[in-house]
Amino acid sequence: MKPIKIYSCADRIQADMIVEALNENGIPAYTESQGSGGYMNIYMGTSVFGTDIYVDEADTAQAKEIVAALSLPAEENDNARKTQDISEQPVDKKLPVIRVICLIAAVLMLIGAIAPSIINIF
Repeated sequence: MKPIKIYSCADRIQADMIVEALNENGIPAYTESQGSGGYMNIYMGTSVFGTDIYVDEADTAQAKEIVAALSLPAEENDNARKTQDISEQPVDKKLPVIRVICLIAAVLMLIGAIAPSIINIF
């Protein structure tokens, strides 16, 4: 068996679901954590490094078809569409005003912190 990486998942749950689907279709598959993700899974119960899915070289094409059918549910399509809609919206005009107010507040706090020490010098 020559293992071939067919997919990388963000989390262990998604990887386990895909491996189970592959096994149900007669394709032996296994997962392997990226980087120190295996240790993070043990210590913290989750990993930020992601998980890779491997299958035999002979089953690669069929496995990729199964993964492609499972990978992009309708929710992710909706999220991608919302992201595009957000980027097309006009910039809110209140944002520059808020930034100026925050800058003024920061300057006043800085003056309030420095002024007593300057007064003590003279």
